[in-house]
Amino acid sequence: MRLSEHSSYEDYASKNVNYYQGINNTLLGMVPSNVKQVLDIGCGEGNLGAAIKTETSAYVAGVELFSSAAEIAATRLDEVIVENIENVNPSDLAFARNQFDAIMFGDVLEHLINPAHVLKKVKPLLSNNGCVLASIPNVGHITIIESLLAGLWTYTDAGLLDKTHYRFFTRREIVMLFESSGYVVENLMIIPFSNPRYDQMIEALEAVNQKFQISTDHFKTEASAYQYVIKAKPI
Repeated sequence: MRLSEHSSYEDYASKNVNYYQGINNTLLGMVPSNVKQVLDIGCGEGNLGAAIKTETSAYVAGVELFSSAAEIAATRLDEVIVENIENVNPSDLAFARNQFDAIMFGDVLEHLINPAHVLKKVKPLLSNNGCVLASIPNVGHITIIESLLAGLWTYTDAGLLDKTHYRFFTRREIVMLFESSGYVVENLMIIPFSNPRYDQMIEALEAVNQKFQISTDHFKTEASAYQYVIKAKPI
């Protein structure tokens, strides 16, 4: 999460403490059970990495920009480095080539100035059968569509329009990001969020798509997807 030096430190400092403590259980469930070494980039206070250690007994290292969160993470993970992943070279992190069976980006890539560059940068750190696991919010969610219809694009302290986001993704753009960075997406899951009112809106907008022949084969699914969780492997 918190990885771009161009973000306002005041914006991050003002966030609720829970911002650094979350665990995405869908992302956690995608971690292969046989991993031996895991790198959690933007590890926050280390709760996700600690859960990975509990589930797999893996060695888990973390990279975190903010020292206050990193200090807590260091009590939970095997190793934590305080660095901006956008600026540092992998060789400067004291990690070995092909060291990690999984590299985690839990709600991180949308906070980066150049996420493709970072995905390319970490590829040499992956083992031969290693994978990148990431969770990314969906800017095509029905709540965003509703706001745009009302003429709104209002940043918030957290959520889909978090004011510290630099990049915004739909399902298609996520796949393009990974493919352009030298990966193939092996699994893409959705974390849905909807309610009866949103379901009605999605149905109505699907009718508009059909009337005007807008190509949206998966509109209903994608409009209800609050977040995507991705497993990708380097080509």
